[in-house]
Amino acid sequence: MRTMQAARSVRFVGIGIVVLVLLVSAGRAAAQGMDVPAPGMPVQKRSIRVQGKATMSVEPDVAYLTLGVETQSDTAAKAQETLAERASNVLASLSQAGIDRSRMKTSSYRVSPVYSTHKDKQNVVIGYRAETRINVEVSDLPSVADLVDVAMSAGANAIRSLSFDRKDMQSFKTKLIEAACTDAKMKADAAAAALGVRIGAPVSVDIRDSFSAFDAGDDGILLAAERSPVFYSPGELDIDASVTIEFDLVTE
Repeated sequence: MRTMQAARSVRFVGIGIVVLVLLVSAGRAAAQGMDVPAPGMPVQKRSIRVQGKATMSVEPDVAYLTLGVETQSDTAAKAQETLAERASNVLASLSQAGIDRSRMKTSSYRVSPVYSTHKDKQNVVIGYRAETRINVEVSDLPSVADLVDVAMSAGANAIRSLSFDRKDMQSFKTKLIEAACTDAKMKADAAAAALGVRIGAPVSVDIRDSFSAFDAGDDGILLAAERSPVFYSPGELDIDASVTIEFDLVTE
């Protein structure tokens, strides 16, 4: 019986110590001017969220040209044979024009039946179409127009796409992100000063970047504007970066 009473006494004493520690801790917090949240209430978070932006225009230094080669014949074998010959001629002609073979590759190959368009002969196969695409990387931008002429003369039927890019784009994006972060911090400092506080360490950072390269358009536009100076003008590439940063707010 005495043993049970002793155990109960130890438990009561333990509870009393915990309560005492809590009271002492609360007293110290109050003495230091800190807000003591009520039991069960979350601690209020003081922060500011700002967005920073940076933009830049850069000149491209590489062009990506996609050529289409297409043939049609009464049999699939003949269509494929003619396609292989034309595609080989295009690659050889571009190589003679100064494009390294490592900068050229075929990206697709397809053979499909051609159906009659007459109402009384619908679903009737009248031939076969074979087509492939050749991707070409061009570093000498002024030569793009001449290369298109060479490819079309050698057997290419269409320009599927033409876009311009910058090889060292990542270095520009790094600078943009740094500038966007500086812009965000400047806004946060200005807002905090107006509110009579100052910013602390960043709590979270969200980064978004994008760039838009010049694209000539769809197949119809490409075929209609083969020799247009505007069509071959790369212009400039617009790149931008934005960051959203949340900073702690610190009272003086």
